[in-house]
Amino acid sequence: MTAAGAVAASGEREDTSCFQCHSAQVQEFAKSVHYDRNISCTDCHGGDPHISGAAVSVSAMSTNFTGAPARINITETCSKCHSEVTGVYKESIHWKELEKGVTIAATCTDCHGVHGILPSTNPNSSANLENVPVLCAGCHENQTKMSAWYYGIKTDRFDTYKKSYHYKALLSGGKGLATCTDCHENHNTRNESDPGSAIYAANLASTCGKSGCHPGNSAVIYGGKVHEGQSVQLLSIDTKALVTYFYIAMILFELVFTLGLVGLDITSKFDIRRRR
Repeated sequence: MTAAGAVAASGEREDTSCFQCHSAQVQEFAKSVHYDRNISCTDCHGGDPHISGAAVSVSAMSTNFTGAPARINITETCSKCHSEVTGVYKESIHWKELEKGVTIAATCTDCHGVHGILPSTNPNSSANLENVPVLCAGCHENQTKMSAWYYGIKTDRFDTYKKSYHYKALLSGGKGLATCTDCHENHNTRNESDPGSAIYAANLASTCGKSGCHPGNSAVIYGGKVHEGQSVQLLSIDTKALVTYFYIAMILFELVFTLGLVGLDITSKFDIRRRR
């Protein structure tokens, strides 16, 4: 039953019991950091780790087999190996909402993946620093998820972050620039109104001034928020920007029109005087 079961002809380890029904998951798992560290299917799903064979073994699922854990139980499963990290996560707004029964609140697998978990240093990892904005946007730009979570959460955070210096520099090849987790933290994400939050007003100086960011320059927090304003999307069009451009166009039109009238008035007066 273990992922370290038999050695295939290709040289890859296979779980010959799980592989019978879950070949896609086993193949994905074989590329993960857990596989490299000899974590097996049974460590997360339970079952008998000593049973493997060419045929599916019903008895393999007889010993503490749990199957796919419910979302509320995923953290408990991960805590078997990551107790310190999950302890921090249980102070976050994501966990507190999950405890309330908000099943769409982010849990471990939403950010790190399920079977194909890669180390955050891997460029292909969803938790890699440069991939974090898109990862967070998966939930925080989703109108349905956010409206179902709780009233008041804004769904344009990625859109407004894209207008910031940090993101523009990141796209230009900059390394080590601030993404979501640098300001909001990764596991201990809290609401802005929470005194323990990294983005709580009294904590901004230390958050921006931490090592690797802007040490010794607390004045940087007065340069404006990262998320300026709020965009409004309609049919994939930024209507807020559209309205802004409309008013700019109208102002320019009014100026040109007014100056045109003034010009016509002046020329008509000259014309009248000339005729006299």
